[in-house]
Amino acid sequence: MGKIHSIKDGKLHIYVRTDKYKGKLKSDNYVGRTYIQGKQKIVSSGTNNLNKAKVILSKWYDELQTMKKFDITIHQNSVKDLYNKFLVDIENSTEIESRTKKWYKERWNYIVKCSDFMKLKVNTMTATDIKNTYITWRFNRAKSQSKVLRGSTLKGDLAAISGFCSWLYKMKIRKEKLENIVKILSKKLRKQQTLRAGLDKEQYNHLLSVSRKRVKSGRTLKIRFERERLHHFIIFMVGTGLRVDECLNLHFEDIKMIDRQKTKSIIEKEIKLNENERYYLQIWVRKSKTNERWCKSVSSAYFSYKRLINLYKTTGLGKVGGGKIWNISSFREGLNSLLEEAKLTRIKRGDDVLTIDSKSFRNMFIQFMMDKGVNSTVIAKNCGTSTAMIDKFYFRNSAIESMLDVWLTTGRKEIKRVS
Repeated sequence: MGKIHSIKDGKLHIYVRTDKYKGKLKSDNYVGRTYIQGKQKIVSSGTNNLNKAKVILSKWYDELQTMKKFDITIHQNSVKDLYNKFLVDIENSTEIESRTKKWYKERWNYIVKCSDFMKLKVNTMTATDIKNTYITWRFNRAKSQSKVLRGSTLKGDLAAISGFCSWLYKMKIRKEKLENIVKILSKKLRKQQTLRAGLDKEQYNHLLSVSRKRVKSGRTLKIRFERERLHHFIIFMVGTGLRVDECLNLHFEDIKMIDRQKTKSIIEKEIKLNENERYYLQIWVRKSKTNERWCKSVSSAYFSYKRLINLYKTTGLGKVGGGKIWNISSFREGLNSLLEEAKLTRIKRGDDVLTIDSKSFRNMFIQFMMDKGVNSTVIAKNCGTSTAMIDKFYFRNSAIESMLDVWLTTGRKEIKRVS
């Protein structure tokens, strides 16, 4: 060991190692040594200039002290050691929306089940390590449960892991950013997540039929109310093409009921949609993935919305005006139960087995408009997306013929049957 230069009140020692190879020093660069959390920590400065080494190693020492202050284990942490601290930082952040915080928590509640991934050392793990542990485990788990693992599901998990890796770099736990880990998915899997399924005419009618029966069989007024509200939500979604979050965040003041023979609409000429229908909804989408916008519905959504208001008034279980229309954070539990009873949780399209969920209803609206021959630019404007996204993410299904009849009659005929 060469001459020792001590700084930081004698807690950081800087020197040149005297290790030799074939009679010569292995390196003349200065290294720093300190003791922290009960163990010795040594790092190279990467330079043989003492003054530069002091600056570099002082910064390194300060970073270690910061990690110690926040109770972050310094010596070869595993994912298991740190993921909770990551989630706490996410939860305490004022820059992250509450739904994103909830999303991270839900994703990591599943990710932690992969023990091999949780054992990885965060300082040295690579995208390949993640692939060999988490992705392999995900596939094996799905296979053992006879389930279909979608590329979109894997992409979501990897996005949550990627957020964790970015946090590691930000906290100086990792010296280098981890490469784009989504790329570890095969091209086939990345493409698979673009397929979004909608129900065909027969399947949609069957779903509504099962839904009506569930409403009538509800043992209590509250159960019948919740099931009928879900029934209207499905029809509303299929008749508007809104994203799930957009729909759930609608307020009563965002919607205007239009009767073309009696009411003027400010978007009549702007969005040339359903021009042959007398009734539709004029909707202001205030909270969106993209920009705020106006959109129009088909008539089924008009009658579904009208019936929903009547449901609130007659049962006294819902409030009309002055708040959100649906007054619920998610229909996931109720919709999953309905889809299971209708045996429509998964459908087969060609060689693909696709999952049906609340996002499928937006797909159905877009398919309906495409089959009707509506210009893709108009559809994109109404749905708050681009024509390129529609062409890329929504596939045409030739089995969906005459869907217009279903959607136009559902609002008036099907809803009456519910009550």
